[in-house]
Amino acid sequence: MNRSILALATTVLLMLTAYTGFAAEPVPVFETADAAASANLIARADRALREYVAACSTGDDVLFTRSVTSDAMVEYALAQPGTYLAVEAAALCANRAENAGLIRSALHISNLWIYPTPDSNTVFVNYSIDSDVRSPSEIPDSEHLALLEMRGERILKLRHFGALSTIEASLLARAIASSRVNTHD
Repeated sequence: MNRSILALATTVLLMLTAYTGFAAEPVPVFETADAAASANLIARADRALREYVAACSTGDDVLFTRSVTSDAMVEYALAQPGTYLAVEAAALCANRAENAGLIRSALHISNLWIYPTPDSNTVFVNYSIDSDVRSPSEIPDSEHLALLEMRGERILKLRHFGALSTIEASLLARAIASSRVNTHD
């Protein structure tokens, strides 16, 4: 099933690659029956993902608590197809004050595209994370493709596909040292 979801996401993204340069705030929504039926889910996912990224980069505990469930997991694809490293979201942001010092600038999401899936609580997200600082010695922008599962207004699971950015690898290494981590298919 994981491969079929990834294949669907890849197909959709390849079909829409020409349009991503025109993405603007707010999140573009395709005028399809599926997108219209998922408008509420798309809006919830948009808000929660933006708040999660902002909370992890600035150390905002209130924003973090508002954006993820208490049992939220963040998963990263491993080299072996179909396997993931799962880390509690709380562990990734446990040292939010340290993360804010490491980042030294608020990170934010741009070029966010949200694609509904047949699951009423799950969407694919394609987005960039960038900072307000543009110095080459600062954090470079990074592109992300992920499967985001919501529980109500909050993120339950965020499964990343693709390579980690330098800052994500650093945060993940610190989280691994302080959290329960699982690898699974």
